[in-house]
Amino acid sequence: MRFNLLPSRHLGSLLLILTMVGCQESPSTQKKSSVPFVFKSLELRHKQADGSRDWDLNSPLARYELGSRVVRARNPEGVLYKENKPSFEVSAQAATVVNDGETVLLEGNVKVQQLTGEKVLITGDRLRWTPDESKMVIEQRPQALDNISRISAKIVLFQQLTQEIVFKGPTKFERWKEERKDSNEPSIVIRGRNGRWNLDSGKLNAMGPILGHRIVSKSDIPQQLTATRLQGNTKKGYLDLIKPVTLTIPGEKASLLAQTTRWKFNSEKIESNKPFTATQERSTYRGDSFKVDLARTEVEIPQKCELSQPGEQLRAEKCIWNWSTEEVQAIGDVILKREANNQITRSDKLEGRIGDEGTVSFSSSGSKVRSQLTIEEAKEKSILSSKSSPPVQF
Repeated sequence: MRFNLLPSRHLGSLLLILTMVGCQESPSTQKKSSVPFVFKSLELRHKQADGSRDWDLNSPLARYELGSRVVRARNPEGVLYKENKPSFEVSAQAATVVNDGETVLLEGNVKVQQLTGEKVLITGDRLRWTPDESKMVIEQRPQALDNISRISAKIVLFQQLTQEIVFKGPTKFERWKEERKDSNEPSIVIRGRNGRWNLDSGKLNAMGPILGHRIVSKSDIPQQLTATRLQGNTKKGYLDLIKPVTLTIPGEKASLLAQTTRWKFNSEKIESNKPFTATQERSTYRGDSFKVDLARTEVEIPQKCELSQPGEQLRAEKCIWNWSTEEVQAIGDVILKREANNQITRSDKLEGRIGDEGTVSFSSSGSKVRSQLTIEEAKEKSILSSKSSPPVQF
């Protein structure tokens, strides 16, 4: 059986297009107006006011209650259209169509699969669909999935015309390092509330407070992240964490306080072009900007690098720190001041290694070094070292 559902101003009637197959009447004791009809197949077609296709819904077995204008269908499958082209596929275990299509209720293993673009899958246990408003609301275990991520919330609303998913209530964003597998823990989890995701443009945002953690390995304590809110674009591969932003790395006893920070999740990079402060035990780093390469376990301070630790202060044009090898480089117009003997060391480059309590021990590594220090009765002594000289330890 096929029904053609007319535009909203004509929803009061259904036009029977094909002959009914396998029609059965209920017992004759029921009123004639309420006699339900059972069909071995059902096809519903809904069009927009301009005649373009809006959605189709098919079922291998359906029951139509003429008096209440309710269709109850098993294992429904359907298609949503955008600009007269298939946009989403819809399926569930059961469907209830009320008032000739004013409301459609899908229940049991509900799936709304995007056919183009990022091919996002929206799932849940119960979906309330209002075709006139092109709106779907999932209220039981709703989530949106792609190959490597999952977003879940208390309620998910999908606007068919704008291709926007609205996440209401507490919202959780999970991302896997490679392919998403429910049997594996995600590498990154970010929690917020009341998010929005436009599938056409890729724009994504969520209100705060934002709380996140990143798992490097099962044996390590997860890295912790906070921000006031987030915004970004999944098609362009980034999320902006809105200031103030904090990052804590318990395994390294390190923390970061930054302003608005961009996470480029496709390339595993985190960066900010605003001033920041970072600490590792007894050492403090500052700079006008920073770049973190998670894949290379490397932090770069590309401008106005400053390092303070007990008894020492260092300034350089740029600093690079690798937290796996614990190596530190200070590059460009390097000035290292030590309180002991008022020593001042200047060089184009100094290299160091993180030692006890997070402090860095520097050496010249063959670069030209000039050191000035004060000894005994305020006498100053200058030492010039060329590249050919042995490395000088500080």
